[in-house]
Amino acid sequence: MQINSFNLQSTVHLIQTKWKQLLLFVMVSLLVASVTIFLVPKQYASSSILVSANPSLADKSHLLNPNIQNLYSVFGSGDDLERINGIASMDTVYKQLVDEFNLISYYQLSGADTNRVPSNLNQLRRKAVLELKDDISIQKTELGQLKISIWTKDPELSARIVNRMVEITRIKEEQIWKSGYEKMLLNFNRSIDSLNKVYEVISNKIKVAKENASQLDYVTSNSLYEQINAQQKAAGEMKLAIENNAPAFFVLETAVPAAKSEKPNILEVLILTAIVSLFFGAMVLLIYNREDSL
Repeated sequence: MQINSFNLQSTVHLIQTKWKQLLLFVMVSLLVASVTIFLVPKQYASSSILVSANPSLADKSHLLNPNIQNLYSVFGSGDDLERINGIASMDTVYKQLVDEFNLISYYQLSGADTNRVPSNLNQLRRKAVLELKDDISIQKTELGQLKISIWTKDPELSARIVNRMVEITRIKEEQIWKSGYEKMLLNFNRSIDSLNKVYEVISNKIKVAKENASQLDYVTSNSLYEQINAQQKAAGEMKLAIENNAPAFFVLETAVPAAKSEKPNILEVLILTAIVSLFFGAMVLLIYNREDSL
């Protein structure tokens, strides 16, 4: 116990004796950190917050049956939010953003100003996509919302990229269910065209035969007529469902340009620098004067 007490006293005495050198080291570290902060480009953040919509809103049965319209919530579940997250995180979304905002030049990638051969351009796009992924954060919040954030050197660019990303994600998700209805509508139209041709043949046969037309021809004609009407009604419902602008999600907060930079956080960096330099400086003093502290 005496040895430990003596060591502690020696250490305190050493720091009291060398406090000027320690303070000088901390001040130099803060000066270097300050210069570095001002040399590092400022980063401006922009964010958008989304909440998923219920996929049932895009269902044609929900649209055409008023009895069930009030049975479903307009908001979706956590699984719906994960689907939105998955679409927003697709490489095709990032590549579209890279192309639209010319991010190859923004990230100053090597060869960005040279003649772009297809292979070289694809490599640059891939690098820009990776850079963009590092700058973008897509997180699910505790409130069941999706927050898309980005940090760039231009506050206007940050807001534009986030809002465009939200728009691309919305378009892609709506295309998923619309494409299903469009395929069904195409099949109905083909079937209707085929039935119309057969119906026209039977109708012409009945007109020519007049009173001599067989009962089977009349039954077949009526059956075809009913089938055509039924499929035309179904096709009309499909067309109405396609034209229905059911939202994929709701935007609770649109991204706007930041009024001030968020990175680097000057106060946070300086406090951390002071703490680390003080600890490091004290350790250097103890090691350099280890014989005096024993």
